[in-house]
Amino acid sequence: MKIEPLARAMLAEAQGVLARACAHDDAAAVAEEKLFGAGPNGAPEAWLARDDRGAVIGVAAAGARWLRVLAVMPEARGRGAGSALLAAAEDAMRPDKRVTDKVVSARAVAEPGNYLAPGIDERNVETIAWLERRGWTRGAERNTNVLIDVATNDRVSKQRADELAAASAARGYAIRRARRDEEGALCGAIASEFGGAWPFEIARALAFDPPGVHLAIAADGSYAAFAAHDGNNQGLGWFGPAGTWPAHRGQGLGEAVLLACLVDVGERHARCEVAWIGPRPFYEKAAGIIGERRFWPMTKQLEAR
Repeated sequence: MKIEPLARAMLAEAQGVLARACAHDDAAAVAEEKLFGAGPNGAPEAWLARDDRGAVIGVAAAGARWLRVLAVMPEARGRGAGSALLAAAEDAMRPDKRVTDKVVSARAVAEPGNYLAPGIDERNVETIAWLERRGWTRGAERNTNVLIDVATNDRVSKQRADELAAASAARGYAIRRARRDEEGALCGAIASEFGGAWPFEIARALAFDPPGVHLAIAADGSYAAFAAHDGNNQGLGWFGPAGTWPAHRGQGLGEAVLLACLVDVGERHARCEVAWIGPRPFYEKAAGIIGERRFWPMTKQLEAR
């Protein structure tokens, strides 16, 4: 068994591993994004594992202090490939002792801005136990994604989205799709008010075709609310991030931009996944929830190398 850097030319083989190995996440569909795509902290490193015949049996990627993905073919497990890939990833995530002696808290899967999921799916008990045996620990609480029907849901329709936009207009707000040429102004405004990885995800959603960002614009032309889809796990129709500026809350703008996004997603998918759920009652009231997925955040303290 051999571990070596994963080249972009090997993407198809890596997708094959992810399709076979990831029973709870559609990792193969977003393989290029997770294995090679940049995050707010830069591009990841990626590796593959080959068996003694040269066949690719596993892949992994890590960026900054986040383990993006690690997968081994089911029939190849128990032979050390996963452990070797994890060792390569952990070594890459360790801080450089020449720069700092601090310990870094490595996190599995949930890199803000470019995450496969907000943790390890709770159904994936084998992987959770495998990581725990190697020093990783579960967080105190699980993170939750919720699922919304966008194909047969009476509350998700172009007519309802138009009605909400009209109600917003009566309050002095315009609901519209964001333009790519306003990326600088929009991301700057979001960074100033909300911070974190949201500007990065918004920039990615703007690059979707058509741009996967909808806005509420106040009478003075300022941004009042935003919502996005396909900024992360692009092509899967995931929703988020979304926010309303404090001065404009309580006007129904969040629901208006949410519905605009859900209608978009419904043109390509039967359901929309809302990641890292915040105000669950808001989504239940606005569109209904048909299911949920729960994830364990997992971390490991890594000393400087």
